[in-house]
Amino acid sequence: MKLFRFFRKKRGAPSPEKALTLVSVHIPKTAGTSFRKSLKTAYGEEEVVRLDINLKNRRARLNEEEYEEDFLPNGIQVVHGHFSPAVILEQFPETSGVDFITWVRHPVERVISNYFYLEKRLKEELDEAGKGLNILSKMQRSLLEYARDEINRNRQHKFLEGMLLEDFKFVGVQEHYTDDLAELGLRLGWKEVKETAVNITAREKPAVSDETRAEIARLNERDMALYEQALHLRSRRKEKP
Repeated sequence: MKLFRFFRKKRGAPSPEKALTLVSVHIPKTAGTSFRKSLKTAYGEEEVVRLDINLKNRRARLNEEEYEEDFLPNGIQVVHGHFSPAVILEQFPETSGVDFITWVRHPVERVISNYFYLEKRLKEELDEAGKGLNILSKMQRSLLEYARDEINRNRQHKFLEGMLLEDFKFVGVQEHYTDDLAELGLRLGWKEVKETAVNITAREKPAVSDETRAEIARLNERDMALYEQALHLRSRRKEKP
């Protein structure tokens, strides 16, 4: 709770040049960690905070520490993390009227990436080889078992609850990350646009059959429609001078 007490001391009239200007919704496995580094390059290390709000119990964590205040800390310009617009607007009303941005990804690739990322983390945490254990092979779910679980279906749609895609200041598409990041930086007047790649699991993922991919797409029909809408919005955006 040390961080929590620090920010309570900082409570007071907001600095006009350091007012909250941007809310970035990070859908899991949509280049969010890489994007946060770009945000810090653009706005400053201390002006960007990570805020995660559990979609079920609404518990908040600020910079990976529990956060129980009903207001955001002063002196920040950007909030970035795992939360839905509906939840953050309810818990922190000061985000109302602030520009929201997000990134989306092809739903099938996002589910596959999320599964193998979690598998990798589980292996690291268990350290079976080092401990002489054989738990993972007995307890681990297959990719399709993971994908069929309701909590893992249409995750992008769930994370964007409370706001239409058209209402976002900018919706980037991960498959066009480099171009969209440059465009976003230009639109927001960034002096420097720095792209950093982290949490890359592509080289470690085994091949996934066409049949499995087709079922994952079927299990995520809402996300598939959302992704097509994002591509349409991107196309319209590119047509504008």
